[in-house]
Amino acid sequence: MLGEQISMVIFLLLALISISAQAQTGSRHYPFVSQEEYDEKVDALNGFIDRYGKRRVNSIFVAKVQNDDGREHLYGFWKEDNSILLIGHFARYYGDGKDQTDYEWLHRKARVDLRTEVVPTKEDIRGSTYLVDKPWADRIVKACLTKGRKVVIHRSAHNKIRAYQ
Repeated sequence: MLGEQISMVIFLLLALISISAQAQTGSRHYPFVSQEEYDEKVDALNGFIDRYGKRRVNSIFVAKVQNDDGREHLYGFWKEDNSILLIGHFARYYGDGKDQTDYEWLHRKARVDLRTEVVPTKEDIRGSTYLVDKPWADRIVKACLTKGRKVVIHRSAHNKIRAYQ
């Protein structure tokens, strides 16, 4: 009898955890608003990884994170590159059927290198347009790893394009 009660309690706890996780994510596209947004962002990430990825398989953990301004933004922690990607900027434009994504701009402006662009405090930023403080970087990485969606990107073997060879 006691064993059955314990089993029932465990079952109910697991069900509540599952319901809570579904409520947190909101949809199967989480953290993306729709399948279209997911396709657009992943398509741009594929091209980006083809150009800048150093490994064949790359993991990017994408999450919505609330900033100091109170708005949520899409970020990605690119594990193999040890960087944060500002996923909101990743898009491809097919006006004439060609990829018109400015990958170089994304690499310079929509990517934070956690080895070289992180300083200890906000005061250490001193007006820089590319440095971020360690507490911010740690918060973004933690959110991406704990509540983000893992997107695995395979760098194309045939594509040898590299920005800095």
